[in-house]
Amino acid sequence: MADAEPWKTVKIPPIVQELATGVQEPPSRYVIAEQNRPTAAGSEMPDPIPIIDLSRLSDNCADEVAKLQSALENWGLFLAVGHGMEQSFLGEVMGVARDFFKLPLEEKQKYSNLVNDNEVRIEGYGNDMVVSEKQILDWCDRLYIIVEPENRRIYSLWPTQPPSFRDILSEYTVRCHKIANLFLQNLAKLVDLHKDYFVNMFDENALTYARLNYYPNCPKPDDVFGMKPHTDASVITIVFIDDNVSGLQLQKDGVWYSVPIVPNALLVNVGDVMEVRMCEKLQNCDS
Repeated sequence: MADAEPWKTVKIPPIVQELATGVQEPPSRYVIAEQNRPTAAGSEMPDPIPIIDLSRLSDNCADEVAKLQSALENWGLFLAVGHGMEQSFLGEVMGVARDFFKLPLEEKQKYSNLVNDNEVRIEGYGNDMVVSEKQILDWCDRLYIIVEPENRRIYSLWPTQPPSFRDILSEYTVRCHKIANLFLQNLAKLVDLHKDYFVNMFDENALTYARLNYYPNCPKPDDVFGMKPHTDASVITIVFIDDNVSGLQLQKDGVWYSVPIVPNALLVNVGDVMEVRMCEKLQNCDS
């Protein structure tokens, strides 16, 4: 298929991985105002993030369904275990991601999201679009590609190194798709809809993206955002957290909390699109 339509960008930011090797402090474009800086530890959580066993959801366990309902009502996300992905397989997923970012810059640039001097496309390797001269940049490089449906994949942007990258990412996509469907089916039942209501709402043409983030060492990590605060403009986001790296935080009731590392767990977050569709459906039911 054709490449995605490019967008104008105010400035092409440098690759942070290369920038980080030659600076004693982050450039001003990356430095956050002091009052907005994150705290390394985050606040202590009053209650732990819910952990949902997906294997029990598959078995229609009433207790697990009740836990899911509580998690969605109070958090809008949960840590998923029992998802069927072996620790060895998740190690392979993380391994090919790490190996890609270890490649020489000229190899990674083969998949660049730059189109010309002032245009970027959403897919590819590099940084997010710069929309303002005042925009604070993230201390992060990323690879962002469509993984579903298969006929929408732009394979020229899928790395061929490491050699197993494509096969492993494809398998990970299949397994995440099963998690998403299981979640959507249980969500539908919680609001008294047919179990496949939400699954059918987002048909086989719905786009699924994979985003691989790399956060290079920073000389002053407290002064920058690896990724700025945001909500997920998606139906559902499944986050595979590196077991060896902390730093992911979430906001609840106006307070930022650090997400604990739970080995072999995936963070499942309800995205903005799903929240809107849920509200629309509930409003229609009430009218």
